[in-house]
Amino acid sequence: MAVMESVKLVFFTFGSALGIGAVYQIRREYLLYAGLGGALARIVFLLVKSCTAESFIYNFFAAMAAALYAECLAYLTKNPSTMFLYPSIIPLTPGRAFYFTVIGLILKNMDYINEYLVTCVHSLIGMGLGFAVVSVVMYYQGKHRRLQKKS
Repeated sequence: MAVMESVKLVFFTFGSALGIGAVYQIRREYLLYAGLGGALARIVFLLVKSCTAESFIYNFFAAMAAALYAECLAYLTKNPSTMFLYPSIIPLTPGRAFYFTVIGLILKNMDYINEYLVTCVHSLIGMGLGFAVVSVVMYYQGKHRRLQKKS
């Protein structure tokens, strides 16, 4: 992918994450953070995608970046992490793969189903595991910090 195409894609992802944040009624002072989260996730997505063709891997790392970003902002702003996570990850959802999977199902085209269903499932599993890894690490880090304060 050309550099200018990547820059445009990051810019449009920023805009779409900003719009999604507005739809979720995120307060105005945090909307910019929602857009930056989407841009960060897309940058990680594109960087890892340039190294591998496995949709699981680049979605996993993009989701981890978005989740880590959301957790850090949640800690700094004393807001829920989902407020920053949802706008960051919705632009990463495998809409094209899902669309062509459904078209393949409607048209009974096994080539479409075989190609796009696997990509869609791998992408969604990668994203889910990326969120889970960061969530578990942050949970136990917070639990460890609370235990240290008690002693």
